Amino acid sequence: MQVSVPDPAGVVMPRRSGYDSPVERPLWEVAGGAEVLRAVLTDFYDTVIGDLMIGFLFKGADRSRLIERELELTLRAFGADVAYTGRPLAAAHAGHAIFGGHFMRRRKLLADAIERAGLPAVVRDAWLAHTDSLRAQITPDRPDECDDRGAAGRRRAP
Repeated sequence: MQVSVPDPAGVVMPRRSGYDSPVERPLWEVAGGAEVLRAVLTDFYDTVIGDLMIGFLFKGADRSRLIERELELTLRAFGADVAYTGRPLAAAHAGHAIFGGHFMRRRKLLADAIERAGLPAVVRDAWLAHTDSLRAQITPDRPDECDDRGAAGRRRAP
């Protein structure tokens, strides 16, 4: 059974009851802990940085910093008592013309990395829901559009 539970940052995350313990475990524990999530993110960013469709958006980025900041966000969304130490997401992405297609390509590569790691479906679903909840902070494109000309004109000022 799935229920929605707000995470510490206020994002509503899907959670499943009925784990193998009578006490529900936070999703970061269900995933296998911080090191498992870090390994997924390492694989993910290795793929993203070399990707022909979106890799150019990460040119010059500090790969290890990206992994650690995203790990903080993920752990926090999954119920860990971890602070996010990065810049606000809208500010961090404002200087890039990120279109809906870029966002969806990144989402697909994340889903693939989660699949390669063999994480449970409840973790995959929650991670992708968390990613989707951040969309408005990353791209001005609505989920139902991929308007490169319109998005370029709506690019946020840094």
